[in-house]
Amino acid sequence: MSPRTKFVLIFLLFSVPFVGSTLVFLFWTPTTTSNYGLLLSPVVTLPETKLGFIDQGAADKEVAERALRGKWLMLIRDSGHCEAACQKKLYTMRQSRLVLGREQDRVLRVVLVDDDVNPSQALLKEYAGTVWIAAKSAPWLAALAGGKKASIEDVDNGRNHIYGVDTIGNVFIRYGADPDIKRMTADFQRVLKASQIG
Repeated sequence: MSPRTKFVLIFLLFSVPFVGSTLVFLFWTPTTTSNYGLLLSPVVTLPETKLGFIDQGAADKEVAERALRGKWLMLIRDSGHCEAACQKKLYTMRQSRLVLGREQDRVLRVVLVDDDVNPSQALLKEYAGTVWIAAKSAPWLAALAGGKKASIEDVDNGRNHIYGVDTIGNVFIRYGADPDIKRMTADFQRVLKASQIG
């Protein structure tokens, strides 16, 4: 076997994985995924903006202002009245975060209050640790409302969902208003395991 033939065979041998992976990437779409929530494509980026934190005590406010952008978020929007459906979302987020165990400090629960009503003190106490934002005029609401730039369709302007947001403000996944807590937690466990950020 000539040196040239050996060179060609070695080149072909080492190029097969590269060519194969490129073909799979370009032409093969997986039919199933392991995620429970709906992955948003493209993701929606929440704009950098000054947020109005509803007073829950100086410590909570300081933590929120310092860490909101550097954490993974479980995010909802709703009225400050936060009736039964809203409280169900709050419960789901709280329980899902608790199941994360030692990873739970990487995740914040956030409520965008989309009206002029402040949540009651009893509600703030019941769901202590949740960050409440007075967001009636905040641009984040437009991103969750299914506008032209949002690519998120929601017949109730975002109130029917729980959203997952990464550490740089990308809304990457959403769930219905009453998701399976274990399966939602499993999604967050996967992204937290894959990323050391936050």
